[in-house]
Amino acid sequence: MALACALLALVACSLGGPRDDAASRPGQPGPPSTATRGSTERVRTPIKHVVYIIKENRTFDNYFARYPGADGARTGLTSDGRRVELSVATDVLLGDLGHEFLDGVNAINGGRMDGFDTVLNGDSLAGYSSFTREGIPAYWAYADNFVLGDRMFSSMYGPTFPEHLYTVGAQAARVTGNKHDRGLYAPNINGLEGAYCSDPGEAVYRFRRLDRDERRTVMRAEERADGATIKDHWEEVKPCFDFKVMPDLLNEAGLSWRYYAHYGDWRNALHAIRHIRYSRYWKTNFRTPNHIIDDVRKGKLARVTWAVPPIGLNEHPGGPSVCMGENWTVEYINAIMRSRFWKSTAIFLTWDDFGGFYDHVPPPHYDVMGLGPRVPLLVISPWAKKGYVDHTTYELSSPLKFIETIFGLPSLTRRDAQSDDMLGAFDFEQSATPRQRRLLLEPRECDGLPARSAAQYEKHGNKAFAFLGD
Repeated sequence: MALACALLALVACSLGGPRDDAASRPGQPGPPSTATRGSTERVRTPIKHVVYIIKENRTFDNYFARYPGADGARTGLTSDGRRVELSVATDVLLGDLGHEFLDGVNAINGGRMDGFDTVLNGDSLAGYSSFTREGIPAYWAYADNFVLGDRMFSSMYGPTFPEHLYTVGAQAARVTGNKHDRGLYAPNINGLEGAYCSDPGEAVYRFRRLDRDERRTVMRAEERADGATIKDHWEEVKPCFDFKVMPDLLNEAGLSWRYYAHYGDWRNALHAIRHIRYSRYWKTNFRTPNHIIDDVRKGKLARVTWAVPPIGLNEHPGGPSVCMGENWTVEYINAIMRSRFWKSTAIFLTWDDFGGFYDHVPPPHYDVMGLGPRVPLLVISPWAKKGYVDHTTYELSSPLKFIETIFGLPSLTRRDAQSDDMLGAFDFEQSATPRQRRLLLEPRECDGLPARSAAQYEKHGNKAFAFLGD
């Protein structure tokens, strides 16, 4: 046994990324077996284009707890031992909920999943809510016709910035939070506010490099929700890093990619990767979300696309309308379905962190970063299984593993190396044609719209939604 453990540690070290002791909670899956960091054997499929859409701050139970056949809950546990009914979620939630790193640790509470009322504004129990089909009809229609994943976990305890780093690099450089010195008015080279490598006024916390004993100490502290011990292992750094990301692998393989996000948006993860930010790709491969539908219509869909919606359309609690955000998603997916790319496209639609909302499934405890609570996952493709609820354990690095698998690319870190390749969500021998698998939906009228709309965001920039910066 000792020899086996030593060999496992050696493999983990060779893979790069987080080098943390892995563990699982009772009744939960442990980490998948680790793989080597050599090139993934390419699996030939009809998929030639991958679109990764990342929205904001919802748990699986908040969106799909009531969906038939999915692992959902109708009640939730609170920190004082009560079991409360999950209320019907509203289109607009006018107060944000705590979803920082320690909020996630406290909410999970060692796998007891009873601390969601302890996060910021959690005592209102607004986070103990779930939508019905009437509240998010398009998302439920996608689940009816394609794949709904009910074991998609956020990659770490929260919040947004480090989660988005996982979507491009299968790691977060040990970052545990959003920038706490935002540098909104600090001088920078391009006049943008909140621009990571471009703004010297910003700072984030992250874990120091931990030795084995320190990692074990932190893992035990996370199991007992001991925030003081966890924070004692943090350091402050500038949010500008140089680890390898998926665009590097795509560049090396000669595969096209595009990243759609506003340049000064705190969710623009590649703004924090120095060698990408200060490269020629910054002008050629980055576009704002305003162009995303037109680019598809003009035949400009890259082999791999990251889509980060505008702030007013990201479904973040605290103001934006879920209905408006769903409409944005529908219009984009409709454009893909109407295009020549539909027959060769796989769309992965997920949400970046738990947002303070309740979820009842304890996440596996892979390392000091998490995993965090479940988030929704929809896999939409003419080759996706129809009406399939996928119970496979995934995290935000899993779509990267899918990209590596279909294009024969190497792994970035242990996280994507050990991830399931997501091929189980597809049926490449089905008889239905891509045209028959199209599901063109109509945007709906949205009631209860927030005071600040997406149009105001486009007019005024990030300041219009400065209160939503986490």
